[in-house]
Amino acid sequence: MPTRTYKQTRRADATERTREAILDAAQELFRADPQLDPSLDALAARAGVSTRTVIRQFGSKEGLLEAAIAAGVEASQTTRHAEPGDVEGAVRAIVTHYEAMGDDVIRWLALADRLPFVRRVTERGTESHHEWVEEVFAPDLDGLPRGERRARRAALATATDVYVWHLLRRREGLGREATREAMLAMVEAARR
Repeated sequence: MPTRTYKQTRRADATERTREAILDAAQELFRADPQLDPSLDALAARAGVSTRTVIRQFGSKEGLLEAAIAAGVEASQTTRHAEPGDVEGAVRAIVTHYEAMGDDVIRWLALADRLPFVRRVTERGTESHHEWVEEVFAPDLDGLPRGERRARRAALATATDVYVWHLLRRREGLGREATREAMLAMVEAARR
């Protein structure tokens, strides 16, 4: 009996490694393809597996794309951790997060109207951002009347949104530190 358990464990480990290799290959190809439309053959070749293996693991190309985007977002979530009430730490964390993922997120948002699986991931990202605002800025939100709380939460979510980072970093050409300072100033204004 122990031999069977060992074989099942090895098989499960191999399946997980294959899944991770496919996700890694997909993320690499997505960054290289602005339309998020690499062929299944290219994805499989990049991962060193057959197209059939990709389909078996993810059901479809869209299933793989959605899983790869979600995995990338999930992996980056730790970069934006901040203690509740630590405003400077929160802004530093969100800028670090956007430096790692911001350009990808902007690209996904641009594709969300055209690709339903991307829309699902970006909607989860928006929900996650609102949860982050609720947690990190809890001391600024607690005890406020309902309407005022909603308005302040909206202002804080906007001041820390990826679009703000993108405008400051890419359109205005600010450096990372200047972007952080500008976002911090907006957050401080939103906290009043």
